[in-house]
Amino acid sequence: MSQLLKTEGDDTLTLVALQQELDDAFSKDCWRWMCSCVFTVDEAQYGMRGAPKIRPWPQHLTYLKGVLDVLLNEPLVMIPKSRRVMVSWLVAAYFVWVARYQDHAALFWQSETEKKAAYIVDQRCHFIETNLKPPEFRKRITTIKTKDSLVGQINYPNGSYIWAVPQGGDVLRTYTATKVMMDECEFQPQAPGAVRALMPMVEKGAQAILVSSSNGPIGVLAEVCNGVGFSSWSDISRIAN
Repeated sequence: MSQLLKTEGDDTLTLVALQQELDDAFSKDCWRWMCSCVFTVDEAQYGMRGAPKIRPWPQHLTYLKGVLDVLLNEPLVMIPKSRRVMVSWLVAAYFVWVARYQDHAALFWQSETEKKAAYIVDQRCHFIETNLKPPEFRKRITTIKTKDSLVGQINYPNGSYIWAVPQGGDVLRTYTATKVMMDECEFQPQAPGAVRALMPMVEKGAQAILVSSSNGPIGVLAEVCNGVGFSSWSDISRIAN
């Protein structure tokens, strides 16, 4: 696709029109946008000079598309996960896609601390936006950094933003959220209060996404998992049957 945008001798207006046509298509198809433009970092694999390897979006992991379909259609999503299944990358890319193509979207990434939330906004969301290929698709964003020098807020030209916030319900009550990701919610002592603050927003059209390791301590997600008979990944086949 980058060759289409850089072919020598083509009329500039034609290339701009092609870029706009593709961007319009991406605005309607999140998975296509991810597979076409998004890159990730494999922090467990290292390339030359000891740097983590940058990889194209893992479209071969078809379960990610299934999870994305749920994110696109359900207002309340709960995801028990294990490590290295790329759920945080998926939700981060989903947040970036929403911020790019939905005007005035308020997207909150909530973790136990602001630093942990900002790590994701910085190393996932900001990385995705600033490393889109081809570069012509990158938006002119502005950022606000935290005291730890991590990108804690990304602002888009259309009025949308992605904001890293610490745990607790008071943070969410202060703002009208479009979508809230509660990352590792089982390890947030204040998660029950945050969920109580979220529910009225969900009833009014917001989306709440609760994600945590499947074998975490007892919490809001664990209660739901226990209710359907899920406590570890070995339970999946039994539940499905």
